[in-house]
Amino acid sequence: METKAKTNFLNIRCYKFVSLDHLEEHRHLLAEIGQLLSVTGTIILSNEGINIALSGDKSSTEQMFEACKAIPGLKNLKARINYSEKVGFERLRVKIKSEIIKMNQPQIRPEEDRAPFVDANTLAKWIIDGYDDTGKPIKIVDTRNEFEFQLGHFKDSLNLNLEKFSEFPQKIKEKCRFLKGFKLVNVCTGGIRCEKATLFMIENGIRDVVQLDGGILDYLENTNGNAWEGQCFLFDEREMSTP
Repeated sequence: METKAKTNFLNIRCYKFVSLDHLEEHRHLLAEIGQLLSVTGTIILSNEGINIALSGDKSSTEQMFEACKAIPGLKNLKARINYSEKVGFERLRVKIKSEIIKMNQPQIRPEEDRAPFVDANTLAKWIIDGYDDTGKPIKIVDTRNEFEFQLGHFKDSLNLNLEKFSEFPQKIKEKCRFLKGFKLVNVCTGGIRCEKATLFMIENGIRDVVQLDGGILDYLENTNGNAWEGQCFLFDEREMSTP
């Protein structure tokens, strides 16, 4: 990882859908290591995987991330990193949950089969062209909550008016008649919600759909932000990200 000024804090975000066990043992160990390192953030452990958001000084945050990678099945974790002038969270929370992002659809198991995806630069091209590589018109579906959409979104994207992600299955079923004839691209902040959303849609007969790999944050980082309007909510003390 690139060295930055000592006044800056390192922020690490990543998730991985993978079958995990011995969750309480992992939770206890990570909480102890985090306390020793004085790292802040949230780590969610589940039988379906892990969701990580860490913030602190560079050395401690990197060590904490390595401790996460030491869990069997997580050695190939890939982090999205950036630096900020203030730490991202008040303290470290290590939690065990039934899902790393709650959808209440136990038949959807992304740890077993990843959803099809499109990378940020390809989506940027599709947006400019107005269609995908086969000539099919595209429609971006925003899987985030209503307040996030209002802060910032892709131009002409579909807002499902979600109060929480677990509403997605019902909301998308209500909208499916408006989605015929489009190549659908599900988007969310970092990729975790649109991964589950895409698998749910495929299982329910909406086949021509992909997720945005790396989410909106990856899109804003790796493109010129074409068609994005406003800010992206980050769920930490920094609150917003802009193109």
